[in-house]
Amino acid sequence: MMFDGDARKLIEAEGGAAPLAAVATSLRSADFTVGNLETPLSNRGTVVAGKPRWLVFEGDPRAVQGLVSAGFDAVSLGNNHMLDHGEIALSDTLTTLDRAGIGRAGAGLTETAAWKPAIVTRNGARVAYLAFTDIVPSGFTPSASNPGVAIGTDMQRVAAAIRSAKQQADYVVVSFHWGVEESYTATPQQVADAHAAVDAGADMVLGHHPHLLQGVEFYNGKLIAYSLGNFVFPYYKPVGHYSAILRAALTPSGTTAASVTPVVLDTAGRPKPATGKDAAAILSRAGVTSRSRATIVTIAGGKAQLKPYR
Repeated sequence: MMFDGDARKLIEAEGGAAPLAAVATSLRSADFTVGNLETPLSNRGTVVAGKPRWLVFEGDPRAVQGLVSAGFDAVSLGNNHMLDHGEIALSDTLTTLDRAGIGRAGAGLTETAAWKPAIVTRNGARVAYLAFTDIVPSGFTPSASNPGVAIGTDMQRVAAAIRSAKQQADYVVVSFHWGVEESYTATPQQVADAHAAVDAGADMVLGHHPHLLQGVEFYNGKLIAYSLGNFVFPYYKPVGHYSAILRAALTPSGTTAASVTPVVLDTAGRPKPATGKDAAAILSRAGVTSRSRATIVTIAGGKAQLKPYR
């Protein structure tokens, strides 16, 4: 979710809830709703050095109204844009999310804070949410006294963080910012790291960064979504406007089914339920990419139902 550019203009015209308004009811109906926040929420800070200006983003802080309205319980800050406007903007983002009661993981004012999970209790169950990024621009690496993102390329450390989170919660959901932009296919590294995360105790793995929908896989009874595409994102290519809402159940015995509801983004990057040819194209692509991960896909009733081969 990127609340800059045309999304910022939309917020200025219609308010902070506008970007997510068309899907808010669907999102908040879940017990636990998460997503990747691709931009800081701030009007302050200094543009990070070393990036082209057109790749530096800062989201309107009023976007938090939409996150609250849509029922987001936690967001990933572990990505390659969270430090685009430096420590001040990151600090503003943390404060804004904390005041709204939205958990966050994957970035912080110190390395320890960046690696700390968000822990949310729902229906008597504790869910720990961890977030990491494999895409790390210059200046995004944290230290004991400097802000940064949780870097996911050291899978031994990631696995240790998952095991630690598992001791604090009933379920662990792990978010990765990884993969190749505009690719429908998960890389061998994505697959290896996702499997390693599940082996370490993750109950669900959710990916982003490629800007396209990649496959959903069931591995050892746990769900892996290699890339969920864009969600609030005025992407410059039409192909990046096809997206989805993934809904799945976490149970003590694992995740045995999930569904994909097609969503299409308008020119401002606003997600809306997809219909007609758009819905058919999204569901078809979700089916192709997920079947390639040995997943049974049934398209009916405007959704794709996903189940593991057994």
